[in-house]
Amino acid sequence: MIFEAQKRAAVFLPYWTFWESTAGGAALRSNRFEILAQVEGVLNEAGFVVAHLALIDSPESGSATRVLTVEQPVEAMLVLQTMAVPPSHLLGAIEDDERTPLLIWALQARTSLSASFDQSDITDLGATVGTPMLTSCLHRMGRPHQVVFGPMDPQVTGEVLGELELAVVAGALQKARLGRVGDAIPGYRCVELDSDDLESALGVQSVHIDPAEVMSAYAEVDDTRVALVKDELANYEVDVALTAFDETVRMAAALQMIDEDQGLQMGAMNCHVDAIRFSDSPGITPCFALGRETGRGIPWTCAGDVVTAIAMFVARLLGGAALYHEIEALDFNSGEFAIANSGEHDPAWGPADQRLRLQQNPWYSGDPVTGGSVFFELPPGPATLVAFTPSPREPSGYRFVTAEGEVTDRRFSKSPTVGGAFRFASSLSPQNAWKSWVEAGVNHHSALAPGHLARAVDRVAGYLGVGFVAI
Repeated sequence: MIFEAQKRAAVFLPYWTFWESTAGGAALRSNRFEILAQVEGVLNEAGFVVAHLALIDSPESGSATRVLTVEQPVEAMLVLQTMAVPPSHLLGAIEDDERTPLLIWALQARTSLSASFDQSDITDLGATVGTPMLTSCLHRMGRPHQVVFGPMDPQVTGEVLGELELAVVAGALQKARLGRVGDAIPGYRCVELDSDDLESALGVQSVHIDPAEVMSAYAEVDDTRVALVKDELANYEVDVALTAFDETVRMAAALQMIDEDQGLQMGAMNCHVDAIRFSDSPGITPCFALGRETGRGIPWTCAGDVVTAIAMFVARLLGGAALYHEIEALDFNSGEFAIANSGEHDPAWGPADQRLRLQQNPWYSGDPVTGGSVFFELPPGPATLVAFTPSPREPSGYRFVTAEGEVTDRRFSKSPTVGGAFRFASSLSPQNAWKSWVEAGVNHHSALAPGHLARAVDRVAGYLGVGFVAI
């Protein structure tokens, strides 16, 4: 998994002093601190930052821990459930926290039960008792969580680390700031999403940016930033027909400045307004700027498409690249769908054996000044369509939708906007696979990411408490 989010976690071990009388006295507590230290070492080695590490032996110590997590938030919480413990201990640590993704590791220290198995062992190995004590309460609360069961061996530890990474993806989304430049294209109700509803459902904070602010940034961006973008383009093939090279570069530098100044993790822009595309100066489409920011790990969509910005954010964290696109048409003979966009290609997905091409945007060639866009042919290999959409069919009101498949080696050499072809992996016919994709509620845009990611998106959705559909 290619991962760009900050991997901050809290690790909690619920503990009950009641058992010390039957399981070795103070040695039981010492053993649990040893477990905490071991797990911390495993997480640190895997690149996680353990911001909080606590043995929680009472509701009061849980509440004290909660104060710390409020002051220093984390993307995920890992609970080491090793014994029977009153749920109130841990619940005190997550009090008033309905969002932070929660992973429960039912950690049984030993894998075999000897002939001398006694009351002390029951106490010491009580993960299978303590876990449902806690998870039953979490279910009653409607608190999303996932469970891993097993000892601290390489296989189970690997499963825990993988789950924790997915939890962190969910946590990163919950803490993300989404820049919204203007409203959606008039009539594009399929891409709209109320900012308050989005924050209520996922925690994502919308930052509304007037299109005029984009042009102010364009005018004010300093030469150093512009020069850095030009340096990047030294590795590109620049189309000689591109007449707005300087304007394209400046717009890219301006959008990066906006992202940094506003602390954004994703964005949705409608450039088809008087202040941007239709302005007298520069009056260009920002397609290259949007794709470049996606390549920098801050995915941007066009048309004011907020819902696909969410899909892009998750897809890119999981797959390492994400193409904002439309499914253009089906070749009924081969079962391949043409995949294209307006030039917001994520350069991170560019083929290793080809130079990326910065070209005149072919979609808007009639504009007075036509900005540049990146074009390349998608490398063949496993890929996944990812969409996000409001859905009244889900208790949460939202769902993720995925469809695994492959980018084929099909090329459309006469079209400078088609990046490749996608074939569904579904056992359904291509027509019915696409039909199922549409019936799940997706709009005409979605994210395409390398790799088979359906299970990963499913787990992320589970941590978020939203629906999931796989085609």
